[in-house]
Amino acid sequence: MTRPTKVASASTRSLILATALLTAAACGSAAPPEETTPRPAAEELPAEQAAFWAALSAHCGKAYGGKVSDATPYYRAGVEGRVAVIHFLRCSDDRIHIPLHLDEDRSRNWILTRVGGTIRLKHDHRHADGTEDTVSQYGGDAPVPGLATRQIFPADAHTARMLPARSDNFWFFDFVDAQTLQYGVHWPTLGHSIRFEFDLSTPVPPPPAPWGYAPE
Repeated sequence: MTRPTKVASASTRSLILATALLTAAACGSAAPPEETTPRPAAEELPAEQAAFWAALSAHCGKAYGGKVSDATPYYRAGVEGRVAVIHFLRCSDDRIHIPLHLDEDRSRNWILTRVGGTIRLKHDHRHADGTEDTVSQYGGDAPVPGLATRQIFPADAHTARMLPARSDNFWFFDFVDAQTLQYGVHWPTLGHSIRFEFDLSTPVPPPPAPWGYAPE
């Protein structure tokens, strides 16, 4: 003998239907699993710094040869006779990575980022095995607005703690003209300074990846 089937009341059927509709709506509005939080846009810069940033970014992917155009004896001893090459390795809206190669020494990296409404310069130093040097990540933030062709980076608090004697150091990038970029550092306390000059008119073959970074 079969058991009689119980017929659901009208109110029960309505409740089931409403629940199904709400479930379907919730499922339809859910974000797909692969969706991620969008990356925030790069911070706005003053017009002068925006122009400077664009001038650097225009060279992304290219490498250029350079030379020491001026140096006090303290710095000259370590660079005299060495071949200097910079490589605009990677650029994004908020970060520019420029390794500085001296002969086969691939330990030096300039990292520029847009942060706090200005441009920050950090020096990232690596050993040949890729590990970071104990003296690394020094630099500072450029006072705004600077010039469209020149930005100066005074030593920040991190640099002063790590290298107290260099707390008054400052670094600079200077587009002397459309074909010449200078980079330098001044150490006023002891009167030391060095300036490199790079020829932007003639790209050279990109060097190998800097130590600690994967090739492009």
